Amino acid sequence: MDRTDRRRAEQRARLQAGEAGAFAYYGVEATSEPLVLADPPLTTRVVRIGSGPSTVLLHGGALTSTVWAPLLAHLPGRSLYLVDLPGCGLADAFDYRGVDLASHQTAFVGSVLDALGLDRAALIGASMGGWYALRFAISRPQRVTAAALITAPAMALPGSLMPVSMALPSTWLGCRMAGIGPPPSVRMTRRMLATIGGEGSVAGAPEVLFDALGAAMALAAPSYATLDMCRWRTPHAHLQVTEVELAGCRPPVLLLWGEDDKVQSPEAGAWAARLLPHGRLEVLPGGHGLWFDLPQRCGHLLTEFLHGEDRQSA
Repeated sequence: MDRTDRRRAEQRARLQAGEAGAFAYYGVEATSEPLVLADPPLTTRVVRIGSGPSTVLLHGGALTSTVWAPLLAHLPGRSLYLVDLPGCGLADAFDYRGVDLASHQTAFVGSVLDALGLDRAALIGASMGGWYALRFAISRPQRVTAAALITAPAMALPGSLMPVSMALPSTWLGCRMAGIGPPPSVRMTRRMLATIGGEGSVAGAPEVLFDALGAAMALAAPSYATLDMCRWRTPHAHLQVTEVELAGCRPPVLLLWGEDDKVQSPEAGAWAARLLPHGRLEVLPGGHGLWFDLPQRCGHLLTEFLHGEDRQSA
């Protein structure tokens, strides 16, 4: 085993230990297992929790499914499937060079549903995961009962601006340092997430959660170094969702937005909600880590929204 493989194995073990501790802290009973996908052809992993209507959760960029830990106890009565995005968490590494991101997002979510044996499901996405969920709801509406986006969906909407703390790691120097420097410590991970999500994102969470997320950042760095989403802090316009696409999105979409979201202001959410045929915006106090700030409130709004759509689609 060379140095790179050894380092990756160490961080995978660190992630798994931190995740077990975080789920125990929040009183969550979960099982984690590999999930083999057809498109892209890779193995990711799924965390399964609860029973009831099927709901797939997609985390933010360069993180892992563990990030949902504060919210999970507030989503009762649902079968939750937490899936690691390509190159993230316990998923295989992924080379994004030459990949059409819009097609990739649609193919990935579709392959996840296929691998889980689900014809249709509700989707919950945060940040980058919200971008995946929105893209799939637009492209494959017949497979989506409803979609909920917590926080600004990363670079999906016009006018978004990547925070400096997120943009720096994507530069040549940031990628180089991520490859040779030490993995983020608990303290460093807390500080990085606080600059993106706000102090509420770190105030009450346990150290084991940030240990898992620090490991996830280290594991995702090589894959995310190949992902070209923006020029410095400005997203490439051709990757973003258009007005026409939003206006043609058939599934119901709930946007939960923090009034102090550093990626994009609530005005962008209001613009998107007006275009979406069945769009609804809720602005809450907090930032880009909204379900850390207000887990109970977010869980209530999500449960209410998804339960209503369950009745409509029954």
